[in-house]
Amino acid sequence: MMILHSTPIVAPSVGRSLHHLSRLREPRALPGGSAPRWLRAAVWVGAALLAVVAPQARAESMPDTISPPKGINLGSTSFFDGFGRTVEGWTLLEYNRYEDLTRITDYDGKSSPLFKGTDIQVFVVQTQVSYTSNWHPFGGDGVGVSALLPVADFSSHFDQNSPVKLSNNGFGVGDLNIGPFYQSAYVMDGARPVFAWRAQLSVVAPTGNVDGQRNINQGSGAWAINPFIAITWVVLPQLELSTRINYQYNTQTSRFDSPPPIPGLVYRNGQAGQMVFGNFDASYAVLPNAYVGVNGYALGELTPDETNGQVVAHSRETEMSIGPGGRYVFDESNALNVNMYLPVVARNTTSGLQFNTQFVHRF
Repeated sequence: MMILHSTPIVAPSVGRSLHHLSRLREPRALPGGSAPRWLRAAVWVGAALLAVVAPQARAESMPDTISPPKGINLGSTSFFDGFGRTVEGWTLLEYNRYEDLTRITDYDGKSSPLFKGTDIQVFVVQTQVSYTSNWHPFGGDGVGVSALLPVADFSSHFDQNSPVKLSNNGFGVGDLNIGPFYQSAYVMDGARPVFAWRAQLSVVAPTGNVDGQRNINQGSGAWAINPFIAITWVVLPQLELSTRINYQYNTQTSRFDSPPPIPGLVYRNGQAGQMVFGNFDASYAVLPNAYVGVNGYALGELTPDETNGQVVAHSRETEMSIGPGGRYVFDESNALNVNMYLPVVARNTTSGLQFNTQFVHRF
């Protein structure tokens, strides 16, 4: 089986966002309707991830000087994600992502009237290198380390009469993500692997480009801790289910030094809320080496953003996207995942069509 273990994909980090101008309600449950069972299941898995977002405290006068970092894994890994490498050696993973973001939403999930003619385009290329050691603590498993570094190019345009226009810092390097991982041994059904999982504890270092006078940056400007677990279950010989569940603790930063002007406010620092987010997918083998399926991701902030240590009202971000995807296995050392994502829920965030590819090569 191919190795698909990987870490975040970067997306625009919209610093000094204007969440304090919007008012949000709790996410509504997603109806099942008459959709196919697999689609309803995917929606409900995403809804379960969103359900952790609870009512937030109020601090009406405090501006939001930092938003949750976008350099996180929202749909960049998908099919067979829990089937990682257990034998010693190197693995190279290359990602390409394109985002065409045409909405900036408020707390209610409505298009914010502050932004007219939104057109933010993001193109990201990132390289991940992973090494699996020859240490097998329980036999058949694997331990190693992984490092990932993205580069991203932004463009942003708004109508001439837009009340607010977001600026970007163009082309630059994103935040470094590095950490150790543990890959479980495979549960086998005869010669067929049916279940495996992988856990990683990543540190996100603020190495990315940050311009405090720009709204859209490659870097978050803050350190973060990002543990995750990826799980794959091959239910039938042709049917695979995978998920990845992440938690991220974001630290304070003072690198965004141009907050909204408020009389009497002396800006010291900002801190994005703590987050839970995850990917989910199902795929079916239509050929021995080709799969088609559905993929999605969801994110919810557990705590509000803070400015100068004070809670920012209605600043929590919530989002979920779902779309079609596929996987092609070239040989035992090379595989390609392709994903498209369409927004389903978007509150306090940018929203639009997204395309993602993940190529895995095992040396």
